[in-house]
Amino acid sequence: MTSTHGIETMNDPHPRHWLLIVEGDCEPFVVGPLKESAVLARAREHRAKDPSMDDGLYALSLDAEGNLSAGAFAHDELEPQG
Repeated sequence: MTSTHGIETMNDPHPRHWLLIVEGDCEPFVVGPLKESAVLARAREHRAKDPSMDDGLYALSLDAEGNLSAGAFAHDELEPQG
């Protein structure tokens, strides 16, 4: 089952990027669609609420030809910015 969160689709009807969160590395859900620049920000927000790092975080993208790709974040990418 896929759930979506946020109002991003109202501003940009054709975003092709999502954040895949796998809670406890067992239960997947999708956040988005999002603008590409928002995926990492959302992943950082989620990691800040998950200090035990139990949840898997992945970036999903769909290209113009319909090819889906998934990528992992480097540990340093998810560190708080500031």
